[in-house]
Amino acid sequence: MYKLPFFAYPNNMKKLIKTYYILIPILILNSISLLYLKETEYFTKQLLFYGLSFLILIIVSLIKKKELLKYSKYFYLISLFLLLLVLIIGREVKGAKAWLHIYNISIQPSEIAKVALLIYLTDLTNKGSSFFKKFILVLIPSILTFLEPDTGAIIFYFIILLSTLKYSKIKKKIAISITIFIFLIGIFHIVLFISNKQVLIDIYGSKLFYRIDRIISFKNKDNMQTINSQIAIGANKLLYIPENHNDFIFASIISKYNSCIFILLLLCYLSLFLYFIKNTEKKRSIKNIYNFILLNLLLFQVFYNIFMNLSLVPIIGIPLPFLSYGGSSTITLYFLIGLAINFNSNKVLDKDHMADMALDLD
Repeated sequence: MYKLPFFAYPNNMKKLIKTYYILIPILILNSISLLYLKETEYFTKQLLFYGLSFLILIIVSLIKKKELLKYSKYFYLISLFLLLLVLIIGREVKGAKAWLHIYNISIQPSEIAKVALLIYLTDLTNKGSSFFKKFILVLIPSILTFLEPDTGAIIFYFIILLSTLKYSKIKKKIAISITIFIFLIGIFHIVLFISNKQVLIDIYGSKLFYRIDRIISFKNKDNMQTINSQIAIGANKLLYIPENHNDFIFASIISKYNSCIFILLLLCYLSLFLYFIKNTEKKRSIKNIYNFILLNLLLFQVFYNIFMNLSLVPIIGIPLPFLSYGGSSTITLYFLIGLAINFNSNKVLDKDHMADMALDLD
């Protein structure tokens, strides 16, 4: 039987099924999302996004681990090119130039950069690369993404970086130097903001102040989205909430249905967290590093979105995983889960690699 060269074909289905059970809570979350969106204009597109994402997950989960890591550097470079390209020819939507539009297809380069960074930094951490090198690799896409602007994506980049610390050997001098550098940059911007705002506008454009206004509106509690979101959750009333299919889908679903759906959502996310906790060990390896980073990303995304709906944190455009509407974010999440399945079934895959090598030698 002919086998595609870049794919691993596991021969132990029992072990493989154990790694795929993570799809159960994900499919439940997808079903709840579609149930809520069924009477909206977003239903058909989201259904297509889920179908395409599931296909991508299956493909990624079967690709040989060696092939994925082999090209991680080039994947990272391509993501930088796309981030630069979107600043030049990207279409501005809601004050941000974060999308590339090719015919009827929209691509969000910051999501691609997130995946590229996760894979590349996982590989570098496993090889024992310096933290300073990884910091520079994160800083470059962060600057490009800041200019879009996409604050949420930058946070994800640095969560990926900081998560690698658990498996990195870092010198105190380097850690202190990086901390001082970030602190000085922050002080410099604060001084400019107070003394000469026009300089900041010339450097970053007026969009910087739009982001500051969002933080100020959170502090003053005068944002309509968060006010209606809180009322919707507390009173179980369906109110008008902008972005009720995306960032605020949590409040919208809770208000439309009942508290039972809230418990089901939490159980699904808890199952996801436990999957990665179970598959993360202290020993440095591709599997453990990747699982730990992805666990931190999911923890942050889930809790920040819920806290955002409860008006406990500023609104920075972070969707709820596997529930919020969106093509790029959905495909990215499924890709990352497919990769986790791939790495977590590594014992089976390693046997297949050895078998392939033996065949090649013959």
